[in-house]
Amino acid sequence: VLGGIATTLVYGVLIDPGLGIVEALSAVTELKMWPDSIADAFGGSFGTIAYLFCVNFLTFPIINSMKNAEDEYSGAVSSAVAVIWVVNVVFALICLSFYGDSTQDLVLQNLNNGPYLSALKILLCIDLLFTFPVVFSSGRQILENSILGDTSNNSLDMNGDEENELSLALSRAAITAGAVGTCFGLSQLGGFGTVANLVGGLAQGTLAFIVPPAIEISLSRRGGDSSVSKEIPQWAVGSFGVAVVAAVTYFTLESISIS
Repeated sequence: VLGGIATTLVYGVLIDPGLGIVEALSAVTELKMWPDSIADAFGGSFGTIAYLFCVNFLTFPIINSMKNAEDEYSGAVSSAVAVIWVVNVVFALICLSFYGDSTQDLVLQNLNNGPYLSALKILLCIDLLFTFPVVFSSGRQILENSILGDTSNNSLDMNGDEENELSLALSRAAITAGAVGTCFGLSQLGGFGTVANLVGGLAQGTLAFIVPPAIEISLSRRGGDSSVSKEIPQWAVGSFGVAVVAAVTYFTLESISIS
């Protein structure tokens, strides 16, 4: 990741546009700050922002990789999100200063053919080789738990029935194939930015703004606490989530149909 960022920045500083960091950043002040319309805001960017920063879907792989998740999770996630937030914002501003309104969904599309683009693609492939399985495993695990239920070793026949194990393996393979097929299908809808905006707005927006307040309200009521004053903030957040998820989904699909 750092290698890819460094390659892109070096290319922008030395090759195209080649004006240096200071002059490039000064050009940011000349760019428009707000989208031209509500459709552009929700259909072109809000979902992508949610995709980058609403990382609820990574909860499972993060917890699974920790020895003592109960004590370490909150601190580790807070620190990681803070660092990634700063890196993403700074990198986005610099790239925007380089290419302005011509900045592509994937900034590597702003690079011309040559050693810099080749190096960036190689570094991106190396990054995805290690990170994609971690990200993908979370969705796969959720699907397996929903469809197959408890698949732990304790739930299998005590005699270690090979037929059950084979059936479980085939079911997992089918779920994985279906998930991969879904990802491939989404990739045919449009460019990376369109898919990221749709997935980020619909999936990440739901996980970040709708599911948490719904869980909080449900747990409070089960515990006998149905205070309206405590539920109002949760309903506000949930309503906001429904509104933005609906807006992002509608305007993104509308842009796909137009294109």
